[in-house]
Amino acid sequence: MNTGIDQGALLNTLLHELKDGVIVCDPDAKIRLFNQTAEALFDQNPPLSHGSSLYSLCLQAPVEHALNLLQYQEQEPNDHDVRSPYIQFMNATVGQEKFFRCRLSFLPSQPSRKSSFVIILEDVNSWYKPDNLLFMKIEEFRAPMTNLRAAVESLIEHHEMSPVMRSAFENVLVQESLNLTETFESLARSCNVLMQAQSHLAATDTDMLFGYVTDHMRTKKIAVTSSSRQSVGINADSYGLLLVLDFLADKILLDEEKSGLSCEAHIGEQFIYFDFIWSGKFIPTTAVESILEEKIEGSIGNLTVSGILHSMEGDLWSQQQENSCSTLRLALPIATK
Repeated sequence: MNTGIDQGALLNTLLHELKDGVIVCDPDAKIRLFNQTAEALFDQNPPLSHGSSLYSLCLQAPVEHALNLLQYQEQEPNDHDVRSPYIQFMNATVGQEKFFRCRLSFLPSQPSRKSSFVIILEDVNSWYKPDNLLFMKIEEFRAPMTNLRAAVESLIEHHEMSPVMRSAFENVLVQESLNLTETFESLARSCNVLMQAQSHLAATDTDMLFGYVTDHMRTKKIAVTSSSRQSVGINADSYGLLLVLDFLADKILLDEEKSGLSCEAHIGEQFIYFDFIWSGKFIPTTAVESILEEKIEGSIGNLTVSGILHSMEGDLWSQQQENSCSTLRLALPIATK
């Protein structure tokens, strides 16, 4: 039935009214539709045009990550929750002069065909500062907290102390760790209020994240076992997390003194963990600190390992196990309800 309404003109009118940039792309990331806000975001350099590649405007890897993650999410069954129809992630212009918080979702298509997609871009340059010195200074609190927690875990694994000394030592370490954690969290909350920081993280759950990481690590021939506990929610930068996991795995695989690398993804009381486990040489604390300061190629804002982890309130430390195996543990906090 002909309603007399020009559907294309109506869609263009609706896009024009949106305050965020909107770009519609075909399955090959060729631009098919966009609004004036999107043009303004990119300063028309290069100009947006129908048929040009989205990747001439912004970084390709984060978009492809979002497409793969969204496709994985749609294929996986999910019994306990309704997941978002889009993937949120950070991206930047090709030269990383501007940063955007993006939401990407598929457009309806026939099952046998690849989907076109729409990407919504929000200008976050007023608050997203990858190299914010005040933020990084506060995050330096995490190092002693990590050392304390690692010391407690190491102490638990050694049984040569007398029960009385062991109990006293554990109590001191645990109490100091809790005190330092409370002090840090209070300072971090005050800083966030002061800077009116907005999160670039996206809500997800461990079922989806563990499954996606398992599939990804399979391409590196690294076996991943995951927790059977009920899924919990976390706030994460999945693109940044995957970059860090890849970086750590490659570091370990390149060392000939380490063999039999595997990964365990599991859920604790307050954190989720990704443990890289191998037979061979333990990574000392000084080496872990050096790893944290290395820049990650392809990251949004040319961040270091610590920069990406700290943005998610994450930690990284190493452990020596009694069975001659070693562990490099990445921890991320479980989302508070």
